[in-house]
Amino acid sequence: MGSRFFCPAAILFLPAIVGCGGSLAPQPEPRPIASGTIEQLTVWNNPVQRPGETGSNTGHSPPKGSRVEIYDEFILVTPPKGPTILSPPGWYTDLFFNRDSRH
Repeated sequence: MGSRFFCPAAILFLPAIVGCGGSLAPQPEPRPIASGTIEQLTVWNNPVQRPGETGSNTGHSPPKGSRVEIYDEFILVTPPKGPTILSPPGWYTDLFFNRDSRH
């Protein structure tokens, strides 16, 4: 009697087990919220400390004129002689830039 219930159950769940076999549609590439050339920026080696936190942190400033692209969850900074730096929020401060006219 157990086999009677197995076959219908297997047929019902077969699509979930096997899958559709199709591929997902390609996702569009994310577009930056804004982009431009840097006037000033500090990128830190560790997250920026909040009031009351202790410890040390060091940072560096990409050269003025480096490219910046700002996304929801990170920024991309490309100095004239590379390489590109990815920095999440909380890991950079003092971002001042000349915005591209297209954004």
